Amino acid sequence: MAEKDLTTKNLESYNNVFSDMVNGFLFDGKTVVKENELVSAEKESNYKAGGKIRQQERDVAKIWQHATIKIALIGFENQADVDEHIPVRVIGYDGADYRNQYKAKKSGKDREKKCYPVITLVIYFGRKDWKYGTNLHSCLDIPPELLPFVSDYKVNFYSLKDMSEEQINSFKSDFKIIAEFFYALTSGNEYHPSDRTLEHPEEVLDMISVFSGDERFRDEYNTICEETKEGGVTMCEIYDKILQEGEAKGRAEGEAKGRAEGRAEGRAEGEAKGILNTLVALVRKRLINLDQAAEQADMSVEEFRNRSGLQT
Repeated sequence: MAEKDLTTKNLESYNNVFSDMVNGFLFDGKTVVKENELVSAEKESNYKAGGKIRQQERDVAKIWQHATIKIALIGFENQADVDEHIPVRVIGYDGADYRNQYKAKKSGKDREKKCYPVITLVIYFGRKDWKYGTNLHSCLDIPPELLPFVSDYKVNFYSLKDMSEEQINSFKSDFKIIAEFFYALTSGNEYHPSDRTLEHPEEVLDMISVFSGDERFRDEYNTICEETKEGGVTMCEIYDKILQEGEAKGRAEGEAKGRAEGRAEGRAEGEAKGILNTLVALVRKRLINLDQAAEQADMSVEEFRNRSGLQT
C-alpha cells in the first residue's frame, strides 16, 4: 500500500499533471487551471483526539493562484481500496484547512476579508466496485428527527474503472496514459497502448508496475533507455518489448528442453509453452484479451482457451 501511495504522489506532484487532472475531472478537459498558477501547499494539519495532538496529511495539495491572490486550495486523496468512511476523512482535511485560514485572520497574518475555498478530489484506482456513498450522511446513523439539522458534505469522487472514453480523452498529460491503463486493468476492457511519448516515464511506469504487480513495465523501460540512450519512450514500445521478451523466453526454454531431450520436438514444445505462458499471464492481468492472445499464439480462440485453461 505504501509503495502504491508513493508512486501516485510522485506523478501527481508535477504541476502539469496536477492541473490536467483538475481540468479533466472538474471541467471536462477545458483549461481552467494552468500549471504555472499552482504552488505547492502544506499537506499536514493537526487535530486533537483523546487529549492528544495528532497529525493528518493529504496525498497532494496545491494552492491555485492568480497573481498574488489566493483563489483555492486543491487537494487529492488517492484510494486503492474501498473506504466507506472517506467522507469523514475528507471533511477532516477540509475543516483543518479552513481552521488554519480562520486562525491566520484572527492573528492578523491574513488581511483578506474572506477565506478561500478548499476542494478535495478523491481518486479511486481500485478494481472493486465502490458500493458506499460519497457524502457525509451516508457514513452516519442519523435518527429521522435529527436529519433536517445534520449538515451534509459532498465528496468529489472519481473512479477510473467507471470512466467513459470521452472522459479519459479529456486528459492531455501523462495522466491520460494512467487513466487508459487503469481503465483496462480494472474494467476488463481491451487495452490499447498509446504511442504518445511519456513526459514523466519513470513516475508513470513505477506506478503501473506497482499497481499491476508486473515489474516488466519498469524493467523494459530501463532496457530501452540503455539500448537507445534516449529519453523518449511510449507505452506502445514498452508493451511490444514485453511481448518480444516473452517470445524470446519461450524460444530459450524450448532450446534448453531440446538440448536436454536431444530432439527438435523438445525445442518446439518448450518454445510454444513459454510463449503460451506469457500470453496467459497478460490475459489474466487484462492487458490483452483472449482474441489478441489467440492471434499471437497462432491458434483459434477455442484452442487457446483449451490449452491455457482459461475460462473467459
